[in-house]
Amino acid sequence: MSDLTQLEQELMKMLLDGDDPVLVVLREQLRVATVLERKMTGAGFYTDFSVSPIAPRCVEHLSFEIADLIARLKGAEHGAGFVLFIREGQLKMLEGFTFDEPWPDQITEYKLSYVKGQRDWNEVRQKLHGTKP
Repeated sequence: MSDLTQLEQELMKMLLDGDDPVLVVLREQLRVATVLERKMTGAGFYTDFSVSPIAPRCVEHLSFEIADLIARLKGAEHGAGFVLFIREGQLKMLEGFTFDEPWPDQITEYKLSYVKGQRDWNEVRQKLHGTKP
């Protein structure tokens, strides 16, 4: 998907990383998705996706969020968080937000990491498959 910003591309790569079958389907959707709209809010952004109706869908657990990434951003002292929304089995929206400060005008330097330092696969699988701990 070429209409994502560099930051969005790296976010999606990390958010959809892994060999779980749900993540495989979501990566296939991303390959054929387009950016429907990108809205800057002052404290972050919303990037809405349009996924081709012929792309595969997640059927096991239709609606969930993946939110295990944070970033240190130049120009945002407290950093940022991100949420990927999946609705009705398909990629819906990527949200980025700062923690109580304005989103920088330009993102020139950043460092992405998982919230717990490394990905918590038990937590991710619970999200992907709708299971309880």
